[in-house]
Amino acid sequence: MRIANTSLALLTISLLAAFQVSAQTDAGAPSNALRVATGKKGKGYSKLFANINAVCGAQVAMTEVETEGGLQNLTTLAANQADLGFAQLDTLQDMKSSDEAIGALQAVLPLNMNLLHVIGRADGYSYKTEKKLGGLMGGDTVNIPVAKFSDLKGLPVAVVGSARALGRVLDRRNAMGFVFVDVETDEQALAKLKAGEVAGLLSTSGWPSGPVQKLKRDSGVRLVQFDMAVQPPYQLIKKNYENLDAFNHAFLAAPNLLVTRAFSASGVNGRAVATLQSCIQKNLVNLQEGQFEPAWRDVKNTTDTFGWPRFVGGKR
Repeated sequence: MRIANTSLALLTISLLAAFQVSAQTDAGAPSNALRVATGKKGKGYSKLFANINAVCGAQVAMTEVETEGGLQNLTTLAANQADLGFAQLDTLQDMKSSDEAIGALQAVLPLNMNLLHVIGRADGYSYKTEKKLGGLMGGDTVNIPVAKFSDLKGLPVAVVGSARALGRVLDRRNAMGFVFVDVETDEQALAKLKAGEVAGLLSTSGWPSGPVQKLKRDSGVRLVQFDMAVQPPYQLIKKNYENLDAFNHAFLAAPNLLVTRAFSASGVNGRAVATLQSCIQKNLVNLQEGQFEPAWRDVKNTTDTFGWPRFVGGKR
């Protein structure tokens, strides 16, 4: 049965996971350090945090809170288990009515685009029929090639992190009829894909994605082109993954934001967030031109938060 309230269902999933967040302060970090919810190590949010810490850590003490990604970052912030966090704009918009604390979050900085990475088996998805269907007898094997997102219609897909929310939005908008399999990591999703348990996996990350970069041409998987209609706040952009011979590949993309709880201007955290915001803005050219993540080149205007309320020195 299709879930009627996507936001409520996602909130329930993420709240359950939030109780398992590894939110301990890093060894040696001061007790007043800003806690920043990121995602899995090796993926985009964690890499962006490392860059920010490298250029601004001397001015603002920070510690990383590892989560499953943007969706869980929001519930982690709402539960006061983090002070700042990374999230996709579409996830924020979809979840803002589910919790007042999420709706009250403020944008510190616009970031790069997150890409929906859709991966399928190179040889397609195979399943056995359970009963006579058309000209097929029960027990016959059916193989469905998966080269485009639309090829996944009606099939089981593994979803990771923020793709839990995005996958359900796309399912609803395009009547895809997905059978969702929620997993915690890209590695678990890939294992299910290679075992034939799912027809595809959906995972969001900035470009390039660490887990996708690790894949080889002979790994038995392929990147799947996004071929559906695109509506705001999404965009269609093209990127390359040479390791999978994927060139000029179409990805669905959504903007990321670094968000904060609505701290008062006079409070310790409010002043620290204001200092961090100013530090990132002053070091943006260094982040874009230095030996940091290519994602920083996507940041064009640090005051454009795509319509989401902006943090301005802790003032409301």
